[in-house]
Amino acid sequence: MTRSYYGWLAGSTLSVLGDTALFFALGWAATGIGPQVAALVLTGFTLPRAVLLLLGGVLGDRIGPRRLLLACSAIVGTCCFLLAAVVGVRGTSAGLLLMTAIVVGTVDAFALPASGVLPRLFVPDDQLPRAMALRTSATQLITLAGGPLSGLLVATVGLVGALMLDGVTFAVQFLVLLMLRPPYDVSPARGPGRSVVREALDGLRVAAGDPVLRMVLAVVALVAAFVLPVTSLCVPLLARSHGWAAGQAGFVVAGNVCGGLAVTILVARFGTFDRAERTGGVGCLLAAVGISGLALAPSVPMAVGATLLQGVGIGLFTSHLAPVFVRSTPKSHLTRLQSLLSLVQTVPLIVSMNLLATLDVRHALILAAAATALAGLMLLRAYLPKSISKVG
Repeated sequence: MTRSYYGWLAGSTLSVLGDTALFFALGWAATGIGPQVAALVLTGFTLPRAVLLLLGGVLGDRIGPRRLLLACSAIVGTCCFLLAAVVGVRGTSAGLLLMTAIVVGTVDAFALPASGVLPRLFVPDDQLPRAMALRTSATQLITLAGGPLSGLLVATVGLVGALMLDGVTFAVQFLVLLMLRPPYDVSPARGPGRSVVREALDGLRVAAGDPVLRMVLAVVALVAAFVLPVTSLCVPLLARSHGWAAGQAGFVVAGNVCGGLAVTILVARFGTFDRAERTGGVGCLLAAVGISGLALAPSVPMAVGATLLQGVGIGLFTSHLAPVFVRSTPKSHLTRLQSLLSLVQTVPLIVSMNLLATLDVRHALILAAAATALAGLMLLRAYLPKSISKVG
C-alpha cells in the first residue's frame, strides 16, 4: 500500500472521531427529551441522505470523488462551527437538534459515496480487501475511543463541544486530501451530458444486472435497518431505563466497536476467508446472538459483553462483503454504486428507526436480533447451492 493511502487514511480516520462524538451527542440529547424526539432527530439525519444519495453518486462520477469529498469536507466543517455558535447562544432544543441532524445528513449524502470509493483510488485491486480492512480497523479504533470521549463531552461541554470537534476534524481532512493525489484516480465522466435521473437509473441498471451486487445490496439493507439503531437509539434508551450514566452508555457502544476492531485488524493482517457469503452469514448470526444478549443484560459489564459479540459478527459481515461489492463495481460507476449502497442502508433505516421507537426497548432489540439472523440465513442460503454444485 502506498504512502499516500496512509496519509489519506489518517485524515479520514480523524474525521470519524468528530462524527462519533457528534452523533452520540445528538442521540443522547434527543433521548433526554423523549424517544419520539430521538427517532425524529435520527430520521432528520437519514432522510436527506435517502433523498440526495443518488444525486451525490452522479455528481461524484461527473467531477471525480476526490474533488467532491474536498467540497463536502469544507462545507460540513464550516456548518459545524456555525451550528456550534447557534447552539451556544440559544441552547439545546428539539428544533435545533433536528436542524443540526438535517444539515449534517444533507452534506453526508454527497460525501459518503465519494469516501467509500477512495480506497480503490489509492491501492490496486488485489490489495483492496486489506486496505479496506485497515481503514475499518482505524475507524473502529477511533470510534472505540470516541465512545467514552462522547460521554465526557456530553457531561462537560455538551453538543457545542461535539460540533466544534467535528468542525476541526473536517478541516484537517480537507487539508490532507488537498495535498494528496491518488495514484489510481479516475477521470471525471466526459461525453454528451445526460440528466441526473438517467445517470442515476443507469447505476440502478448496473446493480440490478449483476447477481453479486444484487445480493450484497439486499442483505446490507436488512442488516442496516435493524443493526444501526441498536447503538444509536436502543443503547441510550436501554441505559436510561436502567439508570446508567452517559459515560456508561458510551462504554456499551464501545464494546460493539471493540469486537469489530478485533476482526478487522486480523483481516488487515491476514486477509479474508475464501467464501465471503458463508463468513458474512455466520457473522450475522453471531451479531443476532449479541443483540439478543443486550436485551437481557442486567448490568453494564453484561451489556458490554453482548455488544462485543455483536461487533465481532458485524465485523465479519462488513469486512468480507464490502470488498466484494467495490471490486464488482465498474470504474465508470464507482460513486453511483456507492451511493446506491448507502441508499439501501438509509431508506429502510428511516422506517425501522421509527418502528423500533414505538416498542419497548427490549422488544425492539429482540426484533433487531431476529432481522439480523434472517440476513445471515439469506447469505448462508446463497452459499449452499454453490457448495452442493461443487460437490456434485
